[in-house]
Amino acid sequence: MGDLLKQAFEKAMTLPVDQQDAAGAALLDYLDDARSLQLTDEQVAEVRRRLSDPSRGLLSVEDVKDRLGRLG
Repeated sequence: MGDLLKQAFEKAMTLPVDQQDAAGAALLDYLDDARSLQLTDEQVAEVRRRLSDPSRGLLSVEDVKDRLGRLG
């Protein structure tokens, strides 16, 4: 077990049981989500292909904000 996870468990064990359960549920939710967010080999290849394209278009922060604003 990594040191940081061990520290988190030690700290969680000092909490009341209901808060320990909440922390445990949050960790389990995180782990479930982390597994579902993994890319397939095909997706990784596509990301690498797009990143290697020198003519790819990049948006400025203002362009992103504008586009998100139009989504409502």
